[in-house]
Amino acid sequence: MINNNDDMPDQPLSDDPEENLRMENELLRLKLQAELGGQSHSSGNLPPEIENEFLKNIFAFEQSYTNAKRVKIYDFIGKPVFKKAEDLDDSSIKAALQEVIDLLSKKNIVVHFDEECDISTRYNFITEELFEKETDDFMIPGMTVNFDYEEFHPNHKKDIENRALEFLSEWFKQSFNEYSWELANSFILPDRRILSKKDIIAQLKNIFDAYKAFINEDYFIKEIKFELNENGGLGHAEGGVKYDAVLENGESVAIQGGFKLYLSNENGWWSIFHIVFPGFKY
Repeated sequence: MINNNDDMPDQPLSDDPEENLRMENELLRLKLQAELGGQSHSSGNLPPEIENEFLKNIFAFEQSYTNAKRVKIYDFIGKPVFKKAEDLDDSSIKAALQEVIDLLSKKNIVVHFDEECDISTRYNFITEELFEKETDDFMIPGMTVNFDYEEFHPNHKKDIENRALEFLSEWFKQSFNEYSWELANSFILPDRRILSKKDIIAQLKNIFDAYKAFINEDYFIKEIKFELNENGGLGHAEGGVKYDAVLENGESVAIQGGFKLYLSNENGWWSIFHIVFPGFKY
């Protein structure tokens, strides 16, 4: 039985355990809304015991968040003694990194790094930057606080490469849709016309309708360049591609050539706003 406050019943509401849980869940939803302004809606598909645990976790989080104060992460994990990266040799910095990661983990804090980040970079980031950031001075069982190194130090070249790879993958699978986040909301054509993302997706689907599938695909990316400015930035990914387009009658057409995807950066996100690609025409 819940026992968050004195006004919640400490005796069963019904002789039927399942009905009792449903009634308790309803009381929790009302209490959450009345005391904390939270809204909770049930689809009716969750088992009562799972919904009960879910509502309790929400209630615990809302209560903790309302009363929480902000503290430095270094203070939150107990002000551990640590050495600076320059005072550690290659053989000891790995163990030191694991030690601070374990300290963060005990407080449900997880740090995500790109595979390209070496051990020294990771250790420096945690001890020199992350320790100075603030977090809420409370923990909820099962809930983690996540930090991503790239949010602090963007890898623009890697981001542009990822957008290009996402485009290539969706092209070969013929799977572009409104959730294809590598595509910008607006496309700029050579004659300065502007098309919406919806228009581009419709054009892509028209192209795909002429073929059953794309097979035997191969590609390479030979160049990625970008320039940042006060409004974000511009960049491109350039390379070559070849594939076979299978027609409805089973025959295939070999398509190959160079491609160039033009991207813009808005609010830290790179997206494609102009396409030069074999098999694609505006």
